[in-house]
Amino acid sequence: MKAISRNFSLVLVLALLLIFSGCATKHAVLISANNVTADDVGYHSVWWYDLFQQYQMLRDNGFKDENIYVLYGNGADFNTTHPQYNATTQYGHAITDMAANKANVQAVFNNIKNKVKSRDFLYVWWMGHGGGGGADFCSLTMQLSHTGETVTDVEFSNYMNVIGSYRKRSVNIMTCHAGGMLDNFNTAGDKTVTLTSSTCAASSYEAAATCDGRNRAEFNMTLTDALEKHNACGVAIAADTNGDSYVSLTEAHNYNHAHMVTSVPQINDPDSIAADTKIMRYKP
Repeated sequence: MKAISRNFSLVLVLALLLIFSGCATKHAVLISANNVTADDVGYHSVWWYDLFQQYQMLRDNGFKDENIYVLYGNGADFNTTHPQYNATTQYGHAITDMAANKANVQAVFNNIKNKVKSRDFLYVWWMGHGGGGGADFCSLTMQLSHTGETVTDVEFSNYMNVIGSYRKRSVNIMTCHAGGMLDNFNTAGDKTVTLTSSTCAASSYEAAATCDGRNRAEFNMTLTDALEKHNACGVAIAADTNGDSYVSLTEAHNYNHAHMVTSVPQINDPDSIAADTKIMRYKP
């Protein structure tokens, strides 16, 4: 009888712990730093198409709409004529939450800092132009093209670091000289994996060709394809190289590296967590 009582007490304690600890939540901040005005324009329409594909990839991998924070252009979805890139057609609602300006870039992290808990995952993505400074070009300045404002790598890391509680986070930067962001998240213990579209000294480019003819930045396309395990046309992508049915950040980087031809993508992983960080359909 005592054994039964002890077992019941243990089960009750475990149940209460589960109830009060809750499940991990996956949060994302997507920033596309320009305002698209026309479909199918080189080095322009990409700001909407890449953003939409990122949003779609996150939803497909278990991120909920209310936990994906989108900063884009002047604050309203681009009214594309392509239904597969139209949020209202696909989801029944717009996806843009805030205009992409410097004040909002800082504000979005302040707004969610108390929502992200120690068990949670944070995914951050920036799409825009960038410039490199210093002798090694590793002082990155990211442009908000439609406002004329800039955000430096130091400012951006400071904005992100107001969120002090999380389990892991992934920072993904698509700009010229994107490698300048690597050293800003290079502290052991910060549980951060940084993926960039290029080295400090190099530029980043649009893909030479896409499966559906839409303009895409090369890094954004290969990264999204890898994490989706298929491209925008639904063709399977062999990014899961260890066959466990999930694509880790290491596997995503390896896929980027093998398939990008216009620049050399970079990864920084001071805590060696990239191989065990998999965003697909379960908590990282």
